Amino acid sequence: MATQSIHPLVVYVDGSSRGNPGPAGIGVAVFASDDTSKPIEEISRYIGITTNNVAEYEAVIHALRWLIKSEKKSCTIKLDSELVYKQITGQYRVRKPHIGHQIKRVRRLQEQLEKISFVLVPRADNKAADRLAQQASKKVKVTRKSFKQTRLLE
Repeated sequence: MATQSIHPLVVYVDGSSRGNPGPAGIGVAVFASDDTSKPIEEISRYIGITTNNVAEYEAVIHALRWLIKSEKKSCTIKLDSELVYKQITGQYRVRKPHIGHQIKRVRRLQEQLEKISFVLVPRADNKAADRLAQQASKKVKVTRKSFKQTRLLE
């Protein structure tokens, strides 16, 4: 059973990379409170060649940007990546510089909003965002087995 949200919006986020690194996509599904029957917004975007962890962060960043653009002040962001959740909430240290950059981007966006809560959910509860991320990561046909990671710009 899902926990009740304290915010009027619940945003599910997920990242997907086909390979590590490989073609990657993000999925964001926005719902009014915990009514997950019909999203009020869906984002499915190919983000280039990158790792799954970076894709997870990019999903959070896209969700925060959508909130700012839509003039929303608060929400609960639900994600199934334990690593990203624990790094964002300060439970885990960030060891890699490129992930440190992602955390800084998240923090800068969070500062523009009133209240953002992060909740770790089981993968089975994140199906809408997972579907969108998978769909985006498959937009590019894979013709080779190894990739160089592209640098993501702000």
